[in-house]
Amino acid sequence: MTGNLQAIGFLFTWVLLWCLGGIGIEALLLQVGLIAPGGGSWAGGLGFLLWTLLIGFAGWALFNRITGLTQPAPTLQASPWHEVPAPLQPVLAGLAPLANQQRRLLLVLSQLGDFDSVEYAQAVMASWPQLREAGVDVRAIGIGDAGSVDRFCDYTGFPKERLSVDPEARLHRDLGLYGGAEGFGGPWGNLLAMCAGIGSPGTLREVLRGYHGGGRYLPFWIASIRLRNMVEVLSHWGTYVPDERWMTQRGATFLISSDGSLLYSWKDPGLLGFSASMAEPLKFLKTNPAA
Repeated sequence: MTGNLQAIGFLFTWVLLWCLGGIGIEALLLQVGLIAPGGGSWAGGLGFLLWTLLIGFAGWALFNRITGLTQPAPTLQASPWHEVPAPLQPVLAGLAPLANQQRRLLLVLSQLGDFDSVEYAQAVMASWPQLREAGVDVRAIGIGDAGSVDRFCDYTGFPKERLSVDPEARLHRDLGLYGGAEGFGGPWGNLLAMCAGIGSPGTLREVLRGYHGGGRYLPFWIASIRLRNMVEVLSHWGTYVPDERWMTQRGATFLISSDGSLLYSWKDPGLLGFSASMAEPLKFLKTNPAA
């Protein structure tokens, strides 16, 4: 059964149970004399309210169990790779060698019009002086074309010479990165499902952090930045997203030492999941010094 049919079937079943349960409660209250035929009463209203709350909570819990909506947010974890994966070797071979004690931060971004890509680039640029001082060489590969690169770099400030594109997301697929939710009627349906947390653990929690600030920022500060990013991308959608097939494709992060060993890696598990520590996206640099 596809995701669409599952959702429709679940909703239909829930409404049917709610109606049948309400009728059953009313019949029971009539039988015991708490309500009169054809007339309302506080008992009937209270019974209906309690039943609605019960079936609502039960339905929500079951929906979460089926969809994984409330899976825990990603936490700092061991690298999903123990060494630099083979698909990255040609990419690294085309870059200038690192000096001793330098590190290379390689961002495999999702679609350049993805809000995650924009926000990640903004986080990197906010720490650019510190990255340079720490000897971190930043490179990025995203899904897009020359037009999306120009718009993306002009908006985020990310250096164009450090960003390359993979229009067909071949690197993402070769690395086995998460392609996003499926079965919801195509790229837009799949993306909307992920926005609701379906097949995208931690997304809703991160959305809420954008509103309350997570204790590090003023309420709505993060949300206001994300709103500005959304307006920018949607206003130039065709430029940022030349191919909608990759709207849900997720990315990854790699931190590599000067001798070519892998210091850290991260696979994006869903929307707003480009870092294991979204409140401090580059936190892993502190715990993974140069080899």
